[in-house]
Amino acid sequence: MISNLINRLFKGYLKFHEADLKAHYKRPLHLQRQEFIHLLKPNANTLFGKQYDFRSIRDHSTFAARIPVHSYDELWPYIQRIIQGEGDVLTTGKVTWLAKTAGTTSGSSKYIPMTRNTLRRCHFKAAWYTLATLYAHHENMQIFAQRNLLIGGGMYGKYENSNILVGDISGIVIGNIPLLLRPFYYPDIETATLPNYEEKIQKTAEIAARQNNITMLGGVPTWNLSLYRLILEKTGANNLVEIWPGLQAYIHGGVRFSPYRKQFEQLIPKSDFLYHEVYNASEGYFAIQDQLAKDDLLLLLNTGVFYEFIELKHYHQQHYEAAITIKDVEAGVPYVMLITTNAGLYRYVIGDVITFTEVFPFRIKVTGRVQEYINAFGEDLQQSQVEQALLATCRATQAVVRDYTIAPQYIGLQEKGRHQWFIEFSTPPQDLSLFTTLLDREMQIENSNYKQKRENDFAIQQLEVISLPRGFFRQWLQETNRMGGQAKIPRLVNHRKIADSVLELLTKTRTQTQRTASQNQ
Repeated sequence: MISNLINRLFKGYLKFHEADLKAHYKRPLHLQRQEFIHLLKPNANTLFGKQYDFRSIRDHSTFAARIPVHSYDELWPYIQRIIQGEGDVLTTGKVTWLAKTAGTTSGSSKYIPMTRNTLRRCHFKAAWYTLATLYAHHENMQIFAQRNLLIGGGMYGKYENSNILVGDISGIVIGNIPLLLRPFYYPDIETATLPNYEEKIQKTAEIAARQNNITMLGGVPTWNLSLYRLILEKTGANNLVEIWPGLQAYIHGGVRFSPYRKQFEQLIPKSDFLYHEVYNASEGYFAIQDQLAKDDLLLLLNTGVFYEFIELKHYHQQHYEAAITIKDVEAGVPYVMLITTNAGLYRYVIGDVITFTEVFPFRIKVTGRVQEYINAFGEDLQQSQVEQALLATCRATQAVVRDYTIAPQYIGLQEKGRHQWFIEFSTPPQDLSLFTTLLDREMQIENSNYKQKRENDFAIQQLEVISLPRGFFRQWLQETNRMGGQAKIPRLVNHRKIADSVLELLTKTRTQTQRTASQNQ
């Protein structure tokens, strides 16, 4: 068949990318040195390059001493000049898009400059690496013989009073899939980049429900689950394999997958199905899963990004001079990642906390967000600890969690403090009280500071679990204007703003339910 011939041709093409990836194992430091040169030299004549005299920078120590660590707010004046039409501000080449990303705790949008060079050398290059590893893991992969279902972000038109297009990063990438590759993907580009997510999911479900040849799935787990459930409703099928028996792989990123894996395994009951994680953000495509047996990710060192790392403890102390390159990182240490990119981000704090699982080659896990932690009682709680405790509790109780957020309930005059967990279950535990007790016990196993504070209820009481109705967090995102391709539920928040807004909506929802029930009596 012609489709099998095309697939074999692409398979051969991907062998070149597979070979290219081997440099990450053999000479990773060389790759980063090359990126360092390639990022500074072409941008020496930009506004930013002249300001910091890129031409005289020869090594990392000079680079780090001269250029400060930047937050988004500190780069915003430069981005404003780009929006106003000024050229060669942060990078050479025309800025064609602004990738819109929402902060998880604040909800405020950020706009990351994107050039065609960024799209080609970072996002598309890394995507080819991703496909190359899939074909290496599965000899009979049929991505370019069948069709693939992607649900991504939206495109929102031009930024106010400018010619620069605004979109979620996945919307920008999908909208620029080469014409040669578009026949292999559903839905059509127009549907795939719709800005309204309710409309996008409905239309995508209608298109996908009529197909029988889907082989690969892709997208953020939270949004994909909503889409797949709708497809099951439309088809009456019990699982996705009944609809698409040729399913082979799911490429996912954006959020930690472990809390959602059980739900996907129920939707796709297939023993040889591949789950392939990527670390792709608006600011860059940073890492891919290159091993089937392990879920850590290979850090990509030749896709237009130069990396620096600051130990988390130093970052919180604002000891930014402690930034190091990959040459000096150690496994097991939590780092805040700084990136310098070909899109014009310089020593930019992306906000993720990563830990190297090994070095040479350099593999990582994303263990949390700089802003997402709880330290209200000296417990210094991290997201990775929370997720391990939650997974162990779910295994013990057969519960399945769809989404959650945690906040401290502070110590009062008459009461002790505690952690308040707001959980939306897909499969609730039979005994919520037992679930809560086990979860508290697992938290003490994962975090010794928490255990110490919990000793005899000395500083904090047993945590509280508030079970939320099905679909609650989706409603909360709508109510708080957070819907979109980059929308995420904040996991750990060291204040009460998110928790109070959740409680407010929960009270409102319950009141409406009670009112409706009384009217129907």
